[in-house]
Amino acid sequence: MRPTQVNGRPALVLRTGGEIVTVLAVRLEGGLITVLYAVRNPEKLSRIHRETAVDR
Repeated sequence: MRPTQVNGRPALVLRTGGEIVTVLAVRLEGGLITVLYAVRNPEKLSRIHRETAVDR
């Protein structure tokens, strides 16, 4: 797991064997997590590699 930002939101990127398997992002309001987004769709995750530097 690595902390990062995805679409401007705080997120965790989970990898297995070097491949991204899940991205968890949160929406914060008033210092509280109000929404948790989990993406596991391989087609969407493949764009993370191409469009976003996911390492700090």
